Amino acid sequence: MSLINDALKRARETQPKTPTSGAPPLPPVESPARDGTGWILVAAVVLFLAATCLFIGPALFGHRTAPVAKVAEINTPPRAETSLVPVPQPADTAPEVPSATNTLPPPAINTNLPPAVPAEQPLKVQGIIFNPAHPLAIVNRRTYNVGDLVGDYQVKQILKTGVVFQRPDGSQKTLGIGE
Repeated sequence: MSLINDALKRARETQPKTPTSGAPPLPPVESPARDGTGWILVAAVVLFLAATCLFIGPALFGHRTAPVAKVAEINTPPRAETSLVPVPQPADTAPEVPSATNTLPPPAINTNLPPAVPAEQPLKVQGIIFNPAHPLAIVNRRTYNVGDLVGDYQVKQILKTGVVFQRPDGSQKTLGIGE
């Protein structure tokens, strides 16, 4: 090792010594002072672009969404109610006792349905599920088809924006969603 060190020492001594140049040394590079406003500017630009896309994008591309009615509960359409009408018997004959084959079974009771709409309760259209082949209307928390009875009213027509009801006297009443 000492032989190597000696050789290096001799090589240094034989090299000419160059004087330093007259130019002063360069100052270190300093980054500009950050006062914290840079990130606010970036956030504002991002929010502006997002708002622009949200409002102008659908207008440019023609995407329109229809208002969606909030449906609280969808039930099956009401069943047609049947009742037995007594037939008057001639006075000279004894009343006929119904046989077991002539009696109808009692109708099944679904306890999940809301109570029937009384005649005095006002109609309120809460939603429309429009399908040209089979439209449905949600009136007073129940679903109805065309032809169904809602209290004293009959559903005559279900439109995209409203429902046409017919009173027993033949007059019609049209209600929109929320009315």
